[in-house]
Amino acid sequence: MSDTNDKKEIISQEVRAFFKNISWKKILTFLFFLLLSCIFWMMQIYRQKYEATLTIPVKYINVPDSIVFENELPSIISARIRDDGGTLFKYLLTRRNDSMIVDVRDVVKSTPDKVIQGRNFEQLIRSKLFVTSELISYTPTRMSYIYALLHDKKLPVIYNGNVNLAGGHMLIGDLSIFPDSVIVYGSKTALDTLFYAYTISDTIYNVSSEQKVKVAMKPIQGIKYIPNEVILTIPADKFIEKEVEVPVTCINLPNNLSIKFFPSSVKIPYLVGTKKEDDITKENFSITIDYNDIKDLSNSSVPVRITDSPDYIRTKIPIPSEVEFVLEKQ
Repeated sequence: MSDTNDKKEIISQEVRAFFKNISWKKILTFLFFLLLSCIFWMMQIYRQKYEATLTIPVKYINVPDSIVFENELPSIISARIRDDGGTLFKYLLTRRNDSMIVDVRDVVKSTPDKVIQGRNFEQLIRSKLFVTSELISYTPTRMSYIYALLHDKKLPVIYNGNVNLAGGHMLIGDLSIFPDSVIVYGSKTALDTLFYAYTISDTIYNVSSEQKVKVAMKPIQGIKYIPNEVILTIPADKFIEKEVEVPVTCINLPNNLSIKFFPSSVKIPYLVGTKKEDDITKENFSITIDYNDIKDLSNSSVPVRITDSPDYIRTKIPIPSEVEFVLEKQ
């Protein structure tokens, strides 16, 4: 243990001696001139002219719903510029790369040939540059706003996807869509073939409670939707299993006959959401047998069918699934 301490002490003494013998004055002098040279070098870079490519996003506003452009409008403008290093560095630090705003409604009204090019186009680009920057070139060199007028039609929306419920859950109502119809723009020929507006074919997974989901409309070439997405409401709820006893009744029975069923009532197991369980009574169900279906039977038993039940529950096979009957003359 003492040998280890001695070695540590020797190393510590050597380190202190090393730093003690260093000529800090010379090192500080060297660092000072190094820093000074770096400053002059940076000043030289800042003053020297360089070329760089600036990417300018384009944002279109006030686009009329009733028109469609024949050419795809550019989403970015690539501008080749020349300026000193300091100004080019400012482009990285400032918000000069914000979107270039183009008011489409104004362009359509004020530009007879529906094309922005030449000096007008340069002015739009220069509005995103510093005054000292020289614009060398840019791509694309023009914006074409040639368009066609669209016809419109109001169509009901149909959800074209699937809903995957989490285990132990069920729907306690119908899926609903808001808005339930959209305005569809397109050529008259295209609109004449459309009778419904479909959403995208998507699947919503693991739904365990009531959810509202944004769903986009199905893209169709040359067709525009307003709005282009709808809200799908999924009324999901955790279910429980319950049971109700319902009497068996007969319809279309002649007046001179009576009928008895054995047993006279059956049990109907069903699944219901927890929010709806208190709304269910035996009056919500009916089990009806038509005399015309049994009058020519050779045996005295008939399958049981549930003829009425709430649409927000899921019924199972009645218990028993068949009943016997006896017809008697009055």
